[in-house]
Amino acid sequence: MRPVYFSLLAFLLSQANVALAFYGSRDAVVELTNKNFKQQVLDSDYLAAVEFYAPWCGHCQRLAPDWKKAAKNLEGLITVGAVNCDDDANKPLCGQYGIQGFPTIKVFRPEYRENKKTGTRSRVAPTDYQGPRDAKAIVDHLLSLQPSNVRYVKADPSKVKSKKSISFDDFLQIENATLPKALLFTDKPTTSALYKSLSVEFGPDRMLVGEVKKYEKDLVSLFGIQTFPTLYVISPEHGHVVYDGKQKREPLTEFLEAHALKATKGKGKQAKKETKSETTKPKVEPRQVVELANNDAFKKQCDGNALCVIAIVSEDEKEETLDMLEKLNTDASPRYRFAWTSAAKAAQMTQKLDLAQDLPTLFLVQPTKQVFRTYVGPWEAKGISNWLDQISTGRMQAWPYEGSLEITERLHDEL
Repeated sequence: MRPVYFSLLAFLLSQANVALAFYGSRDAVVELTNKNFKQQVLDSDYLAAVEFYAPWCGHCQRLAPDWKKAAKNLEGLITVGAVNCDDDANKPLCGQYGIQGFPTIKVFRPEYRENKKTGTRSRVAPTDYQGPRDAKAIVDHLLSLQPSNVRYVKADPSKVKSKKSISFDDFLQIENATLPKALLFTDKPTTSALYKSLSVEFGPDRMLVGEVKKYEKDLVSLFGIQTFPTLYVISPEHGHVVYDGKQKREPLTEFLEAHALKATKGKGKQAKKETKSETTKPKVEPRQVVELANNDAFKKQCDGNALCVIAIVSEDEKEETLDMLEKLNTDASPRYRFAWTSAAKAAQMTQKLDLAQDLPTLFLVQPTKQVFRTYVGPWEAKGISNWLDQISTGRMQAWPYEGSLEITERLHDEL
């Protein structure tokens, strides 16, 4: 009996070592259980690949090093997990997916189908991975299935040939130009796995994510791109912001998070959406349309990063202009501040910025950045509103000026 005893003991010890050698806290593989499977896989917006295994299975033991390597290569991009079907607590989960042999690899796509009769949405059934069991083959296959919300932005609308492509004008106008946009200028022939992943994390509800290829020369020239990749955010609140950090997930996520809309509670397509009262931002009352009677009023109204829209009017057009500015002030972003002044008090500004002498006239100025732009178009709220949209979305650039702008507080006698 002694040899049998030692043989059995050796077998049990070897199996214990095998179990310990599987996936631990230092691995990128997510150890899935009946408790966390729904959160990590079913409620996630990420593609997930799950290995159902048993520690005593020889094929599972041989797969483990490649599964760990694949998980490390895909970390932050695709969820790579594992379920120990030898654990009694996980057996109902393994039974739910009809696991009959080990290892079984199933791929869970973040796609949903709607039941036309009930109107309910459910996640599509997982598919079995039948390819080679080496890390490279696994990684290549999963990356080919990686979801993406990236839109390919074209300068010429006639070149928009697919649902993934979009013209530059349409890209800027989606969600009435109030949705922040990320725009990556790249010389790579294919979209990177990281950018696809970020597009899923932030799009399409929080931020519209686009990509411009190097050969789109009109757009490259419009934005003055000199190096690739260059990432811009076009924000209704912050204007054009260029990313100047490392091309790594953590700093990129932090940058986009600072400009994206607030996330809804929970993650995943099936997560409960916030109610309108929860998601609606507190209403920000715009500043009043003020008269720039002196320099103090000018500095107070046009401080910080505010975009100051100033109308220069004569007494005859004053009432009509104020009504129009009040309407614009109600409809426009709080970032815009509206003001008016007389031709006499705006004499220094008119000369320095070479503004039109005919009244009324209107211009936008940002004193902290020393840029301005004059308005040319119909004297109506709709035309001015469209002009402001063109500036805020980058289709129309502001012009630089030098020196300071002043309101003329003392009037000289006219000859």
